[in-house]
Parts: sequence; structure tokens; C-alpha cells
Amino acid sequence: MQTEKQIHGKLQDIANDIVNEEKDIEKIKDKIEELSRTINDSQEVVQQKSEYLDKLTKDTQALSSQKKGLEQKIIKIIAEDFSFYLVSDSDYLDNEDGILVDEVLQKMDTIMRKEFGKLAADYKQVNDQIYSQSQEIKNIHGEIQSSKSKKDELVALEKKRESSILALNTKKEGYKKQLDDIQKERDEIRTTLEQLKIIKVQEENKLLAEKNAAKRDKGPKTVGGEDNSIRQIGSSYQNSNVKKYVGERTIAPLDSYNVKRKFGDYVDPIYKIKIFNESVVLASSTPDATVKSVLNGKVIFAKDTASMEKVVIIENSDEIHTIYAHLSKIAPTIQVGQKIKKGYVIGRIDNDLTFEVTQKNFHIDPLELIAK
Repeated sequence: MQTEKQIHGKLQDIANDIVNEEKDIEKIKDKIEELSRTINDSQEVVQQKSEYLDKLTKDTQALSSQKKGLEQKIIKIIAEDFSFYLVSDSDYLDNEDGILVDEVLQKMDTIMRKEFGKLAADYKQVNDQIYSQSQEIKNIHGEIQSSKSKKDELVALEKKRESSILALNTKKEGYKKQLDDIQKERDEIRTTLEQLKIIKVQEENKLLAEKNAAKRDKGPKTVGGEDNSIRQIGSSYQNSNVKKYVGERTIAPLDSYNVKRKFGDYVDPIYKIKIFNESVVLASSTPDATVKSVLNGKVIFAKDTASMEKVVIIENSDEIHTIYAHLSKIAPTIQVGQKIKKGYVIGRIDNDLTFEVTQKNFHIDPLELIAK
């Protein structure tokens, strides 16, 4: 039994990619604006920090020189203190001279201790100040580097945005071409159907006018009840003349396939265009697949076309017509006027088959003919 797998067509995938890329570009734009504001706001602060950094660097250098001077004084006092203790350890006679010398040495000891203590305190203060300023210098360097990094990030984001816009424009051009190709294909096949009197233009226009008048009587509406900006294009949009298939189900034109493009409305999210797909596109699971007639009928058209490649149209019972387009080959046995049975091979496709069904002046979803 044929397993029918519904998948989104390439056109919708590309449209979704374009919409997502436009959102990404808008996010990049917002990030650029945010970064620009941050950089502008921090310019003055960075300038002040740079000037303060120069001052701190000079002050730290002066403190380092002061620290070296203190170290030399401390070393000198330690050396003198050591000499003093050498002298104070000498044996003195217990007489007036000895007592006097001892008192002098004690006084010198007190003075040196006080001076040493003061030097040590100054040294600690200078050392703490050098450490504090060094940490501050390190932090300021980090802030300035952060500001530079933001500028680098801004430049990278601007380049990314430019590159994304170029890629997006290329994708949009390809997407627009596919929309145009769909329109050309629809116009061409409809022209063929009109020439073969399968679709009667006057009757169709009358039906369309009546339907539009009925809509106007009910009040203003957007296309499909959607966004006001959505517009219909070309003769391919035929919202009025669609009907349900009520006959027996039949075989598929391909042995194995996926539904690549469905029958019915397709609203283009990029250019806000509404297209009505009067056919389905079936993607064959195997290349160079054979295409079979889905009903008994008579071949009324079999030739190459400008945009639909090779096309075969078969007139079936109950005024049904089945149209097979984008054939790579038409079977050599197929001739206009020839009667064929259901399942008869009418040609081959490389990959995709465009399959369309009409009844009188109405279009039918081709998948409604196919047995599940």
C-alpha cells in the first residue's frame, strides 16, 4: 500500500529560512546599536581612566623609589643595631665611666628602636599603597581592554550583518525567481487548458465575479481573512472554482513518492503574496521514475512546453481531465487521440511530477483521487 508522507515544499522551507534570517539580522542590528551606545557612553570614562592610569603609574614608580630608600635605611639601622649590641656586650668596669657608657648605649638603643619602628611603619604603608595602586592599575587595564573588546565585537558584528544581508538578498532573489516560475507555469498550463476548451474563461470569470460580489455584500475582508497587506497575484489565484472529488479512488501516478507541494493556498510570508496551487507536486522516491495514467481516458495533449517541460493531458469520463507536467520523457507510444487504460505508462520524470485535475470549470485536489 502506498504510504503517503506529507512534507513541506522547498518553497516554504526557503521562505522560513528567509524570515528567520531577517529576524537574526534584526537582532544583530539591535546588538550593534546597543554596543554603539555602550561604547559612546564609555568613551569619556575610558579617557578619564587612561589619564588616571598614567598618574597612578607615575605615583607607583615614585613609591617604588621611596620603598627602595626605606629598605636601604632599614638595612643600615639593622647593621648599626647589630654593631651596638656588639659594643654593649663588652665588659665594662663597674665604675662611673662604665655606668655612663651604659646609659648612653641604652639611650642609643631607644632612639634606634623608635627610628626603626617608624621606618618599618612607613615601609608597610608604602608597600600597602603600592599593592593597592597595582590592583587599581590592573582593574583599569581590564576596563580599557573590555572597551577595546567591545569595539572589536562591534566591528565583527557589522561585518557579520553585511555578510548576512548579502546572503539574504541572494536567497531572496532565488526565492522570487521560484515564485515567478510558479506563476509562469500556472499561466502557461491555464492557457493550454483554455485553448483546449477544458477551462472556459467566460464562465469562470462569471463565477469569480459572483463569488467576489457575495463577499463584498458580507462586508470588507482581507484575502483568506488574514493580513491586509496580503495580495493575490495572477490568474493562478482561483479561489472560487474548486470542488470535491466524489468518484471512486484510483491509483497514484507514481509508485513511490512524497507530497512536495500541496493543493490550495500558499501565502508567501516574504512578499505577502497569496498563490493558489491548482496542482500538487509529487517528489519521486526514485529517479527516472515512470508516470502512469490514473484513469481510463483519451490523450488530448502531448508535447514540450516553455516552462512546464513535457506535458500530457488526458480526457477522462465525467468531464474530468488529468494533467501530468514536468515530464522528462513522453512515452513513444503516446499519441494525441489515443485511448489508454488506467495504469498505462505515459512517460518518465527526473525527480518531480506536477499533477493537476479539473472537472468542467473546477479544480480538484489531485490527492482526493488517489487511494490511501
